[in-house]
Amino acid sequence: MAVGETPLVYAPRRMVAYEPDRVRGWTVKRYGISATRPRPPEPVVEAARSAVLRTLPDAYDDALAYAYSVLHEDPDGCYVVVGWWSRNRVILHTRTWLSQWEAPDDWRPAPNGATACIWEMVAMAHERDAWVRHVVRPEVPDVEAYLASTVCGAF
Repeated sequence: MAVGETPLVYAPRRMVAYEPDRVRGWTVKRYGISATRPRPPEPVVEAARSAVLRTLPDAYDDALAYAYSVLHEDPDGCYVVVGWWSRNRVILHTRTWLSQWEAPDDWRPAPNGATACIWEMVAMAHERDAWVRHVVRPEVPDVEAYLASTVCGAF
């Protein structure tokens, strides 16, 4: 499937934040966006968890292991952006997955190096700022404040 080929007119899309998940030693903040309804339904949210599980490496034994995911229902399919912070807390690693509506749990790497769209980048920008504010800048990281910092609304 081609990504970024279908013409569209910008319209705000609603973003919701879910409770964090624990995945193989990682704490994962989660977001959902839908182009067609107020929030992705639970079966699609569950399917996104499998993309996160597939993506994250083994958690660090000696460092903070935090990540986030952005599930996005788009007219051309479902996307999941998975981001995780490096051991030194300043590098973000990402992987983007795409599935077809007919098989929402059949995640394929997004083609042509696609990373994120303008709606997903709202969550990504928020996560960067929250990570710096609560984890990187303080002498002692405040991971509870980081987990509590989310972004929701129409963007």
